[in-house]
Amino acid sequence: MNYRTLTLTVLVAALAAAAGYADLVETAKPVSPEEQLKSRITEGTQGFSDIKMDVTVTQKDKKALTRVESSYSRLYDFKSATIYVKQPDKMRTEGRLGMIRFEYIINGSDKIVRAPTINFNKREKYPDEPAKVQDALDTGLITPSLWRTRSIQIVDDAEAAAAGEIKVRYSYPAGDMQYLIWLDEKDLWLKRFEKRQADGTLEVRFVYSNPQRFGEVIWMPTRTEMYAADGAKAGTLESSKVEVNINPPDTMFQ
Repeated sequence: MNYRTLTLTVLVAALAAAAGYADLVETAKPVSPEEQLKSRITEGTQGFSDIKMDVTVTQKDKKALTRVESSYSRLYDFKSATIYVKQPDKMRTEGRLGMIRFEYIINGSDKIVRAPTINFNKREKYPDEPAKVQDALDTGLITPSLWRTRSIQIVDDAEAAAAGEIKVRYSYPAGDMQYLIWLDEKDLWLKRFEKRQADGTLEVRFVYSNPQRFGEVIWMPTRTEMYAADGAKAGTLESSKVEVNINPPDTMFQ
């Protein structure tokens, strides 16, 4: 092998090694805490597709409820209701006010309120305002759909860490409201939710408890307490008759 051939061989080997090193560096790129969390939630909810539950209002303070945004307090108008959630973006709530049956439906960016007995049917679309559309999180469920319309950031918080919690801040493409959730670090069920104004002023707080794992595919708290901005407890919900993966037809969400 002459000098020129040897030099060319060494150069090719060096380039190949450099390319391999670049691939190795890319492969070994650190995974962010947010990506790790999403991976854990995806793995923990593998096999989950839908859920049905009955919710019952076991306590409410009418005065405190008037100080809570209607999108959060609406459910407390009912004594009980049945809720369906179907991944990734469908939700249906059925309940009665007196003799009138109401249906509240989310399908993607569509929000439908319907009362068949009085021929009431209202449909609104929010393709650019996902904050106005409820999803699994609003029923206390933590699934990969948390990332569907939100930007997620894990907050380094010593108090949360000491309590065995993961504190998460999320935001929407539009608006400057602050949204915070606290997850159980071990099982990743929702423990607390807060909505705050841009300056940090509290608007509403939810505290969740009595978690159960249903169908070996999803953790869900079965008790929800809602608090107004001044700290007054506005209402309490209890969930029961929970069924998972019953595959409700898509026609229920139209």
